[in-house]
Amino acid sequence: MLLARIFLMLSLPLWSIQAAPAPEVRPYQSLHIEVPYTPPVARIDGRDRLIYEVHATSFSSKIIVLDAIEVETANDGVVLARVDAAKAARWVGAPRNPAQRLAPGERAILYLDVPAPPGTATLRHRIRFTAASKDGSAEAVTIVGGAATPRAAFPLPLGAPLRGGPWTAVALPDHANGHRRYPYAVSGRVRLPGRHAIDWMPARGFDPASAGRSVAADGTGADVLAVADGVIVAVKEEPKPGARPSVEDETGAMVVLRLPDGRYAFYQHLAPGIPVRVGDLVAKGQVIARLGASGHVTQPHLHFHVADGAAPFDSEGLPYELGAGQVLGRYARFEDFTEGKAWQPERARAMDGLPRANAVLRFAP
Repeated sequence: MLLARIFLMLSLPLWSIQAAPAPEVRPYQSLHIEVPYTPPVARIDGRDRLIYEVHATSFSSKIIVLDAIEVETANDGVVLARVDAAKAARWVGAPRNPAQRLAPGERAILYLDVPAPPGTATLRHRIRFTAASKDGSAEAVTIVGGAATPRAAFPLPLGAPLRGGPWTAVALPDHANGHRRYPYAVSGRVRLPGRHAIDWMPARGFDPASAGRSVAADGTGADVLAVADGVIVAVKEEPKPGARPSVEDETGAMVVLRLPDGRYAFYQHLAPGIPVRVGDLVAKGQVIARLGASGHVTQPHLHFHVADGAAPFDSEGLPYELGAGQVLGRYARFEDFTEGKAWQPERARAMDGLPRANAVLRFAP
């Protein structure tokens, strides 16, 4: 009897013993989700973070209102962060959009800053939005996509870009026109060179004598230093007065230093009279320029960032770690800095990674 049952089962048509088909998922014409830049782990004041962007382009005929985005691990669905999409997004070509309504054919870039997962877990993004039809009806929709596997952090710590201080690490990650949210598309691809850029400006209590010779109270003339041994691969002096400004002129006088690990350090808005030339081998801590106010600026400062290429607008901004400097405190608001108010002191500690936005640091004189 048992053998008969086994024979009967084996003789059944194949279709009769296959698993039931999965329930059909109704296709929904909505968003194309893409993570064009795979983020390396960025260490921010002792904490590992992922700082990157999700591009969302509407292929729907409806008006899409982004509600929230969840960043989760792809293998087990652990949620790393829940972000208000309206706060994270900037509409390409339409930053005026207050309601965060994504019309057919429009693209939004969601700027994310989330905790880095342990190991090399692949991330995915769960986007919740409302799709509104012309007849006034609306539908809540959730889609998942935009897989990305973070890269390991870069191991080479960098030296100080300046002397003395105290200096403010000015960064406006949420500002519509800040470096963090200012992409360029100059060669057929969107790039974000200033993803981790810092504008170094004197903090309240700045000691000009600690920053170099003949340094002004606003930092002009401060020594600008090589952050590592390397090769000078680009030197650009300030455009001549009266010359028609171009995108390239935004940087002002500039030096680009190729680092030993293949990254590139950018120094921008420098003072005239740069002492180094292309091809020069420089040593960590060597003076390669002076702080100035050239290019597209409102006040003297050193713009510093690291990228994966030597072109200022056609490269991706990369994280880096400062192996020098002491954190003294922080401005609670950028407005406190611009209004000349006091910064909030904290327990002095060695810099561990990149500074937080508007942190106050002191470097060795």
